[in-house]
Amino acid sequence: MFNISDVANLLGIKRLTEGNSFNVVCPFCGDTRGKMNFRIVKDGELANTYHCFKCGAHGNMLTLYADLMGICGVDRYKIAYREIKTALHEGAGCRNSYDSSFTGTMTQIEEEETASLEKRSQIYQRLIEMLSLSETHRRKLMDRGLTSNQIEVFHFRSTPVHGTEGLARRLIKEGYSLAGIPGFYMNQNQNWDIALYRNNQGILCPAYSISGKIEGFQIRLDAPHDDKKYLWLSSTNKKRGAGSKSPVSFVGNPFGKTVRVTEGILKPIVAHALSGYSFLGTPGVNQYKSLEKALAVLKENGLEMVMEYFDMDKFMDIGCYGDYKSSTCGKCQNKERYYGRKICEEKRKKRDQIRAGCCRLYESCDRLKLKCIRKTWDQREDGIWAGNDKGIDDYWWSGLKKKEEQIGYDGMDRTIHHRSNLPSYGTRVA
Repeated sequence: MFNISDVANLLGIKRLTEGNSFNVVCPFCGDTRGKMNFRIVKDGELANTYHCFKCGAHGNMLTLYADLMGICGVDRYKIAYREIKTALHEGAGCRNSYDSSFTGTMTQIEEEETASLEKRSQIYQRLIEMLSLSETHRRKLMDRGLTSNQIEVFHFRSTPVHGTEGLARRLIKEGYSLAGIPGFYMNQNQNWDIALYRNNQGILCPAYSISGKIEGFQIRLDAPHDDKKYLWLSSTNKKRGAGSKSPVSFVGNPFGKTVRVTEGILKPIVAHALSGYSFLGTPGVNQYKSLEKALAVLKENGLEMVMEYFDMDKFMDIGCYGDYKSSTCGKCQNKERYYGRKICEEKRKKRDQIRAGCCRLYESCDRLKLKCIRKTWDQREDGIWAGNDKGIDDYWWSGLKKKEEQIGYDGMDRTIHHRSNLPSYGTRVA
């Protein structure tokens, strides 16, 4: 029998505390402040779960192993279980689930300090030049409202399916040092490589700094798993690797008086492309510290007003209808209580999480003495989200498509038409 503590040791995850519930350096976003928590036992029963309160990564010990080792497919948990069991029996061995005195050797990973923004951006820009975008990915981006020209301007690329060592080798030959660049690391053959595997193939979405440099990449997964659609390109917990730090992303005019704030990295790019407005995208609604720092910089540049455009989940109907997530509803014990006769705790948790993030944004604006306005859309008369367009990019694109269909507009150049064609939405002062 093994538990999540054994799996953490096997993966070489750096601990910050010890005990039945212990904090670690997050292997997904690289947080070193103890935001990632591992729990062996909860309420007297085995839990073996993890949760990062910075990037939102969560799951159980098999999810952890499968994600970090690049295992995907319908049998990924069976494969993970088998590999863990084999490795532990061949290595330091397993221990009792409640034994906290384990002293087996912990793998020491030689990580690097994250390189400067200037260095990261130079290497990422060169990497972009080496990569291409598949037609499938181009079509997916156009289906979200981007034109071909905008796709090129914002440097979207497809993750390579092979040859990652070769790409790293080319960068080194050109004189680049890859140490401390999130996503790059030294593999088991002692060669520089890129942390791209079977389970994180998709669209590379650049995260931009206020100065326009590339901070890092989020990957829009081709095959989301465990309800995850996005992963950071990161090499945390790998030799000579570094964490992504989950930066905020900015697109637009850095000297404007107004900025709009929403979730994610791809969403603000699409929203900006559709509207021309300046957007800040935060990796998660609760990652408010990096967001406040960005707002402070923009204020120095002349920012006066912030508009909150977080997803309409903040007004979702939290009744139990069996329509939330297949992975969640499939395990629900309240199937006989569907159709709103019971509150869905998972929906409520999600709604409250977004509302908490909204409140933190309002508090940041208050501290910075910035006016903050909440924006809402697609609502029923009772104020509940109608369930059609969750993100502002979805809402604007839906409205623009309808208007363009009416006038026969081909959508090749939306720069003149975008703002006048945007659908209206509600406004609430926070």
